[in-house]
Amino acid sequence: MVTSFSCRVDGREATAQVLAEGLALEGRTLAYVDLDAVALEELAITVTPYDAAPVRITHLAARRDEFVRDLLAARADARRAALLQWTGDRPIDSYLVGATGTRTVLFADAVTVEPVSRPTAIVPFGLLRAVERDGYRFTFRAVGLTPVTVGPFGPRTDEFVQDLERARAGFAARSAAAYAALDDRLAGFAAPLGTAVCAADAGGYWGALRAAVAGEETDLLADLAGDGLRIGIAALAREQTMPFLLAPTPRGVAVEGAGEQARATYVFATDDIDRLGAALLLTSFRREALYLPPEQLGRWALAVRTSEVVRWARSVLAGRVVHDAGWAEGVRALLAS
Repeated sequence: MVTSFSCRVDGREATAQVLAEGLALEGRTLAYVDLDAVALEELAITVTPYDAAPVRITHLAARRDEFVRDLLAARADARRAALLQWTGDRPIDSYLVGATGTRTVLFADAVTVEPVSRPTAIVPFGLLRAVERDGYRFTFRAVGLTPVTVGPFGPRTDEFVQDLERARAGFAARSAAAYAALDDRLAGFAAPLGTAVCAADAGGYWGALRAAVAGEETDLLADLAGDGLRIGIAALAREQTMPFLLAPTPRGVAVEGAGEQARATYVFATDDIDRLGAALLLTSFRREALYLPPEQLGRWALAVRTSEVVRWARSVLAGRVVHDAGWAEGVRALLAS
């Protein structure tokens, strides 16, 4: 059901409607994925598209709080779906923290921190290594990402802790199941989904892990990367998974998918393999976000515009080599020293 609000828009009498895809204001609809900033004042709400002038909404009277609630909820849903790390799961729960409108949302595979007027911070469980608590505030430390601090959670603090512990335990169980499904010999392997490990980290499981992704591409990348080769499993949308490889060399890092999802090898001119791994996970391995030109990004534009690590990965992309007859020569040209 669409609710209409009588108001003024930039000083003119108007009607505002909070739709599923955007905010309708007298003949124009501002898409939520474009509304990077929302400023909440006592008597005004200012919404600012990333590519247009601010729009000031006033005179909502007694319905101001209702409008703000509906607007923020619809905007959050639309933007969350457009952020590439999100794989379609509904949230486990959400928690309003502090007095600024920031909301922390718990998913089965990540925590998101969603301020009203700053980019969403996504902390995938596959990268999360420590959760530090200071009273009612929490700091999430993840491999390849800047630490994220949020709070206070107030009276829901203990509830959040319990929910987070259960969610991480469930994620660990799904990670183990994914490796066991890849190869029976990987039953008991504990690497988190989205994280690639080298032979030293995999220990006695390395042989089975290496065999599970055997093929021409793996053989060449293993030859180039040596002991630095990393292998993992990525969780994709609709509960699909994809084995993947990271092959660091003196001239960069190659990213290779295994199985039906693999169509090309991507080479990045960086030695920061942890940061690159974070960029891949934050895009749910949708490599289009890393190589398409800006004018062709479409629904991937929001993540590129608001995620610093995704923009960085785009900036260090050295080349994309399609799997065809010239694949091996193309990869060697980019990576061989």
